[in-house]
Amino acid sequence: MSHLKSLVKKTDVVTLPASATVLEASKKMAEHLIGSVIVLEGDRPLGIFTERDLLNRVVAKGLDPQKTPLSQVMSQGLKTVSVHETVEACFKKMEETKCRHIPIEEDGRLVGVVTMRNILEWLTDQIKEENLFLKNYIQS
Repeated sequence: MSHLKSLVKKTDVVTLPASATVLEASKKMAEHLIGSVIVLEGDRPLGIFTERDLLNRVVAKGLDPQKTPLSQVMSQGLKTVSVHETVEACFKKMEETKCRHIPIEEDGRLVGVVTMRNILEWLTDQIKEENLFLKNYIQS
């Protein structure tokens, strides 16, 4: 079993204040090639703004990205996982909450964001390692 600590080095936490606009968030996500930003009030995480929020809560409703603050359209009730949880437990939480991005905390601070892509890359690596192990076992 692998813990989320192994994924943290591969992820960054990109944040914006709740007063930032959807346009600012979209530019930040494009600049960092990511699908979400954590929305803060001061240092406290308030929610998350994702590509899905952009489509469903902004574009589909005809809101102006230049004028709409993140606080109005972000996903609230931010779910987090501990850096000490297993990747499997994180995946289960993502399935249960139907979210594709979940922040990782360590000692009460945000240290990363796990995405479905991170989970799939980890799973692919696990399968490759297992296949190599089996191949070496069969050949010996």
